[in-house]
Amino acid sequence: MDFTITKVVIKKIPENKWHIWFASCVINEWIKLNNIAIFKRLNKEWYRLVFPEKKIEGAEPVQIFFPVTSEAYFLLEKAISEHIK
Repeated sequence: MDFTITKVVIKKIPENKWHIWFASCVINEWIKLNNIAIFKRLNKEWYRLVFPEKKIEGAEPVQIFFPVTSEAYFLLEKAISEHIK
């Protein structure tokens, strides 16, 4: 199966030094991934993606979704980077 990112939407976060955008994207016209946080890297080179998690009191955070392979991460990173202005 192909991994095709068909739509990317970027939303700017006002007045935040490191966390600067949220992204959402549609994969294969089947599933929409929301609230992917985009942070500046400390070395100021490009950005890093952070995927949402649910914090449950008294337990470890639970990841909502995340790329399982580095290839999937880099495809998401590339698609999102093309929409950042």
